[in-house]
Amino acid sequence: MRISMIVLLMAVVAAGSTVAAAPPEPQRGGSAVVAIGGDPETLNLGITTGYAVGAVAASIFSGLVWIDARGEIQPGLATSWTVSSDGLSYAFELRRGVKWHDGRAFTAQDVKFTMEQVTGLYHGRFRPAFLNFEAITVMSPQSLKITLKRPYAPLLRLLTVFDCPILPRHVYQGEDITRHSRNNDPVGTGPFKFREWVRGDRLVLERNDAYWDPVYLDRLIFRIIPGAALRVTALEVGEVDMVADFYLPKTDVDRLKRNPNVRLRLGQPIPSMGFMFINARRAPLDNPKVRRALALAINRVQIVTQAMGNLARPARGPFGDGFKWAFSPESDYNRLYPYNVERANALLDEAGLPRGAGGERPVRLRMVYDAARAPIAATAAIIRDNLRAVGITVDLQPMDRAVMIERIYTRPDYELTVQTFTSGGDPAIGYHRIYASAAPGTPFVNATGYSSQEVDSLLNRAAEVPERAARGKIYAQASKILAADVPTLMLFDEIGVDATRATLRGVWIGAEARDRWDAVWVQK
Repeated sequence: MRISMIVLLMAVVAAGSTVAAAPPEPQRGGSAVVAIGGDPETLNLGITTGYAVGAVAASIFSGLVWIDARGEIQPGLATSWTVSSDGLSYAFELRRGVKWHDGRAFTAQDVKFTMEQVTGLYHGRFRPAFLNFEAITVMSPQSLKITLKRPYAPLLRLLTVFDCPILPRHVYQGEDITRHSRNNDPVGTGPFKFREWVRGDRLVLERNDAYWDPVYLDRLIFRIIPGAALRVTALEVGEVDMVADFYLPKTDVDRLKRNPNVRLRLGQPIPSMGFMFINARRAPLDNPKVRRALALAINRVQIVTQAMGNLARPARGPFGDGFKWAFSPESDYNRLYPYNVERANALLDEAGLPRGAGGERPVRLRMVYDAARAPIAATAAIIRDNLRAVGITVDLQPMDRAVMIERIYTRPDYELTVQTFTSGGDPAIGYHRIYASAAPGTPFVNATGYSSQEVDSLLNRAAEVPERAARGKIYAQASKILAADVPTLMLFDEIGVDATRATLRGVWIGAEARDRWDAVWVQK
């Protein structure tokens, strides 16, 4: 049944791509090379939502479920599940005969350990949901039950390898999870085994012949190419087989469309957003008037046109417009924050930041961003120029991704930063972490210092209610507050474009381009 599902989805994906053809029979063997912009900060996907970590580790570990290209939930380590009528109890049957890469048997105890000791403590998207867990009960080696204190509507969608990768209890139990040596040499149950990591150059995975579904590639290689132009050139000359949206310069897409050796997937199944964290711990950014002035002074249309190559939509609210049911016209940025230098100047004057004799205001801000991402660098440059027009000086500080994460989320030592987050298929999974109160230290969680009990309460309620109409009303209330406070300025809703060599087949089975590389193969 699983193979039939894969073949069907391959047909769906191909129909929406620039090359429409019936998929031929998969072929076993060979390697695929994926370009990434820098070394992952770890290979333990249970403690971070970092993109490069997920790109590599999603093929090493497994989740209880996976999300297909249509957005449907599919069995992974869990083969079936039942949900009680009150939404408080989830019972799972686990896949039998699964082995860890070191030969030990996978059991329900691994799932319980992972949720209680790893993802429930350290994972930025899973932890908020775990706080709502009442108990995890192991019923047998191949079954367990999760009991919640209150309903959590998107729970099943949160059980993918990206949000709750299952880790081996026999490796991590009793150890320091965040500093464990196997974080760089992981043991998983996924379709590929870790082989080697040559920092600054490559990571190599090898096929797991004991995986429950066919795995076609002999090796999956991730080449580290910091330069955006070099990544695209490597794709065009056949040195790499894929550059995913996260690392693809949007200004090169028109040229790639004309290359018969390259296939593109335009659009992505789940909403994602680009935004600017504003560090509200620091004056004058602790003043909402100043943050509103920034919102008026930054030209989101220019960013979409010039930095994103029109492969995005100007953001229209605190949760974007990707989830139509969660969008509130009352908080529409087009009405509240159209590009308006005159209004921005007036607000900055009201905030007590007058221009000096040279026209500059007494405000100097550091913009920190990932140097490997060309669209983000271009966005940062546009923001610098936009803010210069209202008398604010911005110093651009591009840096290595691992250093950037430490600067933003651990210390945090910055004023502005441009980031992108995926929704994970539900705003409660991917977007709540942008606004919900949180102490510094968790990667890819609220880095602004903003905290509102009312917003926290509304976000918790929005996660509990199963009906979208009711959830939409709650998001409208939260959006009204967030649009006024502007702790984070949404910049664009991503459209997304992944690029592969035309010979790479079976990609885009999952909602995430990083997922389901067991089904990928190379046409010879």
